[in-house]
Amino acid sequence: MGINKLKIFILFIVCSFSLISCQDKKMEEKYKWTGTLSAPNEYPMQAYYGELIADDYQYPFSDIWGIAGGGWGEPGKYGGGTDKLVKVPHTLEFTWYSLTENKFYAGHWELDTKKITQLFNEGFSQTYFDSLKKGTYDTFIIGLGPKGKLILWLYGDGHQVEVGHFQGKEIKITQAEAYDKFKYVFEPNYREDILNDPGIVKAIVTQKIKEEGYPDPNLYETFREKLNWSPKLILPAGSTLEKRNFYMANGERESTLQDNPATTLPYAKRAVPYLFYFQWKNKDGKEESSQIVFTGNSQYIKDANKVYNGTFLPLDFEKTDMFKIFGGLDKKNSADIVIDISSGNNAEVYIEQNGKKYPVTQMDKYVKQDK
Repeated sequence: MGINKLKIFILFIVCSFSLISCQDKKMEEKYKWTGTLSAPNEYPMQAYYGELIADDYQYPFSDIWGIAGGGWGEPGKYGGGTDKLVKVPHTLEFTWYSLTENKFYAGHWELDTKKITQLFNEGFSQTYFDSLKKGTYDTFIIGLGPKGKLILWLYGDGHQVEVGHFQGKEIKITQAEAYDKFKYVFEPNYREDILNDPGIVKAIVTQKIKEEGYPDPNLYETFREKLNWSPKLILPAGSTLEKRNFYMANGERESTLQDNPATTLPYAKRAVPYLFYFQWKNKDGKEESSQIVFTGNSQYIKDANKVYNGTFLPLDFEKTDMFKIFGGLDKKNSADIVIDISSGNNAEVYIEQNGKKYPVTQMDKYVKQDK
């Protein structure tokens, strides 16, 4: 073998080992993550058994989590986790009890580890609190819906994205079959007591159910429909945007700290929004902020005792003009959702698409100036 050929052969061997080493390193990527549960206000759920399973770690769920039901996409309480870095989960197993339906659902699903790993690695260029700090995801939120719907979101620092959409199968579990710590769920008055407990199902939710019945279970699938849109903000003259976040009905969320004069974000496939929050400095350097929620409830933001300070998906959202207009738009073309708060004391919202303007009028809002 000639000298040149020998050099090429050696170089090939070295590169091959380097590639293998890089691949092994990539396969061993580890992160710190935890988990929690979510469920609609009108459909409280209870975990029976579940696990997020990674090669080197299993994150458990069981009855100790209590009742989930704080709003679709809203993270519930946290059950701890590990302080060690671990691999991303590759499998989700879950069995749960839907109190409203009085049914059990279960499933075993393989997760999209490639997508999850990419999201962990990419993170976001700035966290919700620090424009100079890079952030990433750290929490898996398991959304338990009616008729066995299960959504898996990944959350971190104001960002929330769907990474799994699954369908559980209805199963039967009797009191005799249930493990000992879950047998109390089958007591005669348990379900009725929970559904009528204002500490679990808030009075405003119970009243809505009495007047209108339960939401269509298929609504949570409709909320996943997306359109290519961008939020366009019009601030008072001389103002500088500092912070923006918005929540979508499918449970996804976006948050940014603004470090340049631009007030628009790139177009992207997004679900219908139900909440916008903006913070800016006016021409005098004072902090101002505005929150806008699309609902017919004029007390949504103001009455914190009823609605968790106005953060969860409004109970009447499917009846709002935002939801109806969004659903009727041309899905093949992009749209702008314009929020005009240039007057400082009011907010005009409309959707622009294909040269047409669609006013959105049903909302609860505030504008605040720090003294």
